[in-house]
Amino acid sequence: MSDEEVLDKLYRFHTSWIIMAERLMPAYYPMTAEDIVQEIYLKIYQELRINKLSFTNVIIDDHPNYAIMYTKIRNEIADMMRSDKPSSPIKTDITEDEEESAAAFYEKIDGVIENFQWFHKKLFKLYSKEFRSIRKLSKATKISYKTVFKTVKECKEEIKKKINGK
Repeated sequence: MSDEEVLDKLYRFHTSWIIMAERLMPAYYPMTAEDIVQEIYLKIYQELRINKLSFTNVIIDDHPNYAIMYTKIRNEIADMMRSDKPSSPIKTDITEDEEESAAAFYEKIDGVIENFQWFHKKLFKLYSKEFRSIRKLSKATKISYKTVFKTVKECKEEIKKKINGK
């Protein structure tokens, strides 16, 4: 069997090799699975030409040896990652998504607060934005501690109910 025939038999399972490479590659990797499979074909061809690899190891009973192909694909990906040492742009995407989701979350909370009665809205905004302490808020507004506590507690429960309920 010639080298070209071996590659022809391997190429018949080209989509299988691509799927295998896609599953082994990290999502942020700049090379495509197609490129890696093409590199594997070239390496197998070179190894067959110099008799480092025999066609009986690559093709068994007219079917490609999946173990050899898997090993070659995995090793090629590992070698490329070691040599390239790609930086992960995914980390910046995650922080941007976190910032966007945090902004959306705060917008939901603001939407819930806008639907409060005027007294609850004013008291909760003062509590959340300026005072952060029920005692200090009570002292500054000269409203009973129990009233402030009860109002803030009701507001928090309402926010939790509306946010988690949606």
